[in-house]
Amino acid sequence: MAESSTQRDIPRGPAKRVDGLAAPRPEVLASITDQHVLRVIGDSPAPVSRAEIAEATGLSKPAVSAAAARLLERGVLRDVGVREGRRGGVATLFEIDPNHGRSMAVVIQDDAITVQTRDLHGVVRAELEAAVSSESRRAELILLVNGLIADAQQAFPAPLLAATVSIADPVDAKLGVPLVLERSVFPAVPLDPRAAFDLSDAAQVVIDNDVNWATLGEFREGALHGCENFVYIHFGRGIGGGMLLDGRLYRGHRGLAGEVGYLRDGGSEHRDITERLAAAGLGTAGQYGLDLRMATEHLSRSPLTSVALEAADVLALAIANVAIAVNPQAVAFGGPLSTFPAFTEALRERIARVSIDTPELVVSTSTPLLGAGLEAHRLALQEAGLPQPTESPAR
Repeated sequence: MAESSTQRDIPRGPAKRVDGLAAPRPEVLASITDQHVLRVIGDSPAPVSRAEIAEATGLSKPAVSAAAARLLERGVLRDVGVREGRRGGVATLFEIDPNHGRSMAVVIQDDAITVQTRDLHGVVRAELEAAVSSESRRAELILLVNGLIADAQQAFPAPLLAATVSIADPVDAKLGVPLVLERSVFPAVPLDPRAAFDLSDAAQVVIDNDVNWATLGEFREGALHGCENFVYIHFGRGIGGGMLLDGRLYRGHRGLAGEVGYLRDGGSEHRDITERLAAAGLGTAGQYGLDLRMATEHLSRSPLTSVALEAADVLALAIANVAIAVNPQAVAFGGPLSTFPAFTEALRERIARVSIDTPELVVSTSTPLLGAGLEAHRLALQEAGLPQPTESPAR
């Protein structure tokens, strides 16, 4: 029988169609299968077998075996031996190969530089620190940082996939370089970390303000783990803030969001609250910023001194105004001057008095190194094509 014209016009091709849609190409299906396999292996605290992967994913054992072979060839997985079964059989065990790549976090503070590197399991493989003076010149700083980077590379010589850099000053949200402010507790070092530091091997390099990194660390592993709306307040030589809104860091137009220390105190002298607190007795006349030793003498006493009570009034009003503007669920209170219970309680009471929707006040132990290290690890997983950690749901 001759074909009808309708039959002859039907397109002939390798792709089958299901419900009007072209079926995925074999390489796409293989990639999807690989991701399912990697997710199970990455989420498991111990090496897993093909059978366990098949059970967890619903994939067939041949599909899992094919995926494992591809991933072993790429160097993403490694075979860690066998496990005897209950009926005398043996099962090959797999895990993510931690030596496939590494991440690095570089934290620059006014008194120290820290370089931390992690493997693809997220395990810290090297953490190096060197003291630095706030008077250090740019060339000295670059030399010191690059020396630590080289030492970390020698300690764990896997390919560098991603790096993060933390500095004490605000960072231009678009250009990723330090912003030089007229007044600052920590004068900015005018350099581009991507060009100055030996991080060129990394596919991604992200630079941000230290308070933003501490905020991210608080969200991912801190007391406010999974809370999607909170403000982080750093109380130390300077007063800074980080904003985690709807599960994302908010940096503002240029990266200056959260600079709480520059909020005006409302007086006739047009001072900001950093100047106000220094003048109240937490700092030295003529110097911008707080003196940690002087502040500790007042904030650590019980009952609190009049200076500490005034500081609580000033800081609580600033925090309450920020809370009124963005309505966070909580406030994470961190930094070297956040560790005094009597002062924290006075702060909590005063915030409640002047708030319209009082946020929970939580003392934070998160650090810039925690946040920068976790984000560098996440970016490294992304570069390796591995599943990234999922954030916890909101509290």
